[in-house]
Amino acid sequence: MKTLDKDEIAALGIEGGWVLGLEDFVRYGDLDSNNHVNNKVYHAWFENIRVLYLQGLGVGLVLDGKAAIKPVVRSAYMEFNAQMMIGEDYVSLCHVSKLGRSSYQMDFAVWCAGTFRATGHVTMVMVNATATKSCPIPDDMREIFVTRDGAKTR
Repeated sequence: MKTLDKDEIAALGIEGGWVLGLEDFVRYGDLDSNNHVNNKVYHAWFENIRVLYLQGLGVGLVLDGKAAIKPVVRSAYMEFNAQMMIGEDYVSLCHVSKLGRSSYQMDFAVWCAGTFRATGHVTMVMVNATATKSCPIPDDMREIFVTRDGAKTR
């Protein structure tokens, strides 16, 4: 696996303003009984890149359960465009596209052989340590979402 930045993604001819990519390939364990990638695997791929994205923000966000505030998934949406088979190389992609007071939308895609095989998004909400109350997105995170990702305010 290799991570890709915005420039490396663009150099591959992938459009869409993606800021993080993860190159990988389809493994046998990713398949279902029809010998194509199981739908739940796409969710795992998107979760993997989401965690890499959050770890790479460099804003002191701790994902070990001890932070004062943390991001949690409120909702997830997935659209499957074409099947994927064992051995295919692909790139998982993500960026933040929309921004609210305490929530933001992360968009995802799987790019394979010149097409988007799957796309999706999650709505993330910043909550307090006990996940009982929403909290404003920290200013340093907000700045990255807007300047690097091009997120639009809702």
